[in-house]
Amino acid sequence: MTVASYRLDQVCADLIERLEGARPTFALDEDAAVEAFRRIAAEHVDTVIAEHDEVLGTPGWGALLRREVMETFLPRYIRLALDHNQLEADGYHAWRKGDPVSRLLLTFAALVVATAAYRLLHTPLTLGLFVLAFVVPFAPELRRGWHRRRYAALLQEVIDDMGRIQDSLDKAPPQVLGQRIAEAVAVEEGPAAAEEARRKATAAVARQRERPG
Repeated sequence: MTVASYRLDQVCADLIERLEGARPTFALDEDAAVEAFRRIAAEHVDTVIAEHDEVLGTPGWGALLRREVMETFLPRYIRLALDHNQLEADGYHAWRKGDPVSRLLLTFAALVVATAAYRLLHTPLTLGLFVLAFVVPFAPELRRGWHRRRYAALLQEVIDDMGRIQDSLDKAPPQVLGQRIAEAVAVEEGPAAAEEARRKATAAVARQRERPG
């Protein structure tokens, strides 16, 4: 089993905190945002790999982590982040981006409708429309809150998927995991290094799983 702090889902959850801190800075520049996201992700992965190698030192693990984060996680995050940046820039599709004028006009329109309905129908139920009229000014906040919760849920889905990938790696036979590591190392260092990484990683994983507890 992988130590919790080095699991893919935990690494990506920590990375999201850093990425989200930078995301609003690039609301109107997608190219700059993508470049910054890739730089932040690469720096984060390098830091995690350095810590892991010092503590545990599973051969080739860093290359596999880097590939999963940069090629599996990051493209999904970038799509979600850019879409959310666009939503924020558009005022979450609120009319006139929810400015004071739009709130006043919507409130006035709602009051007119409520008054007309009450005069025509003369029922207590229409009084509820007056309550609604005073809720209308807060519609932009309600819309913004809904979109932000949805965005957070989508990010959590990505983290959960990375957790499932980690679980599959933890359950894979040493030879299979060694091969996965070798494939990642081959991209970074070439076939010769990949074969050595496969052999060492397979042996290291087998030893780790033989340990009690």
